[in-house]
Amino acid sequence: MLAVIILAAGKGTRMKSPLPKVLHLLAGEPLIIHVLETALNLNPQKILVVVGHKAHLVREKVKAYAVELVPQKEQLGTGHAVLICQEALKDFSGAVLVLCGDVPLLSPETLKGLLSLHFREKATVTLLTAELDDPTGYGRIIRDATGEVVKIVEEKDASSREKEVREVNAGTYVFDKDFLFRALPQLSPENVQKEYYLTDVIALAQRAGKKVVAFKTPFKEEILGINSQRELARVENLFQQRLRAKFMAEGVSFLQPETVYLERRVRLAPGVVIYPMVSLRGNTSLAEGVVVESHCDLKDVSVGPGSKIRAGSILEGLVIPPATVWPK
Repeated sequence: MLAVIILAAGKGTRMKSPLPKVLHLLAGEPLIIHVLETALNLNPQKILVVVGHKAHLVREKVKAYAVELVPQKEQLGTGHAVLICQEALKDFSGAVLVLCGDVPLLSPETLKGLLSLHFREKATVTLLTAELDDPTGYGRIIRDATGEVVKIVEEKDASSREKEVREVNAGTYVFDKDFLFRALPQLSPENVQKEYYLTDVIALAQRAGKKVVAFKTPFKEEILGINSQRELARVENLFQQRLRAKFMAEGVSFLQPETVYLERRVRLAPGVVIYPMVSLRGNTSLAEGVVVESHCDLKDVSVGPGSKIRAGSILEGLVIPPATVWPK
């Protein structure tokens, strides 16, 4: 049995935006939707979304999904955010996967690997880690001489030696539900941030003699979180590369791939040819053999097989028949 908690209450001060952080767009979709749809791939029994800053806006974006919103009136840290989900999970028994609403690149495959390790090892806590060339800003994974995870130290609380550690916490965890909610009330805000850190549950598990394991992913780009507009731009660039690579592997030709912008719900058939400086947005669908010339912007456009879209076309909400040159 699996329940998922998605942490989406933060304001995202460093974004310097009126929007809640999780509603910023990545390839045309809010960050929270990327995370939510990844979670749905795991077929959980329950999904909880912890909301706080401008919760009504987040509620509007996720209303089409079978999720339960848990309001966090005061943002007192990640430990507090998970603790307030206790009532919603009172009748649930099993594993609880905690995800961050601002980490949109995690793949279902990585999470399935994390869950598989947790169940195989009969662990109480399993955390996702990665080794980064520059670990600045991330909590560090501290291991003992045998390689066992002892604790996670947030960067603001880390010593100079601990800051040299390059294995970092991805902010993604699997917990045994019963232990989790026994441990959370024991957390203390005795840290630089004066917050209740979910990461402190790892040390509590170790002291209680519980099994703590780590799943280190080689796909380190997947764990990238978004705390600023610069980081959002970096993740957007990575996501665009991923989308273009996927379509090229399926037989789509991009004459200058780096100049083409794609949104997440775009569908391209084999044999499609895309010229430079093209934007394909919304639910745009291009059938086999379609050619889109330079400087076009298509949103929610369906193009039939063998058609051509002339250079400079700006189209929205159209259905273009097969073997058509548009505009005619």
